[in-house]
Amino acid sequence: MMRKPATMERRRFVKLLATSGAALLAAPLAKAAPAPGRRPAAPHGASHRQPAAALRKEIESQKRSLADALKVIRGYDLPPGSSPAFVFRALRARKGS
Repeated sequence: MMRKPATMERRRFVKLLATSGAALLAAPLAKAAPAPGRRPAAPHGASHRQPAAALRKEIESQKRSLADALKVIRGYDLPPGSSPAFVFRALRARKGS
């Protein structure tokens, strides 16, 4: 016997979506304000040493690579009247499914 998949009311879905979005926005704020008089604890396994030279070199290499890629993308000229990459078309809800 086939069971009907569980459905969620639209209002509940939108409320859940808004609540989770608000929680995501509030999470960085909660971490940024430590209690007064206490030093924030270092992450597990973290030390106050600088990263190894090879790691710093790789990070700089990746930053340069990203900057070069962004320069190419931003410098690309689109001819006037060119078609957009995609077009959003809302679909009507199916009835009785």
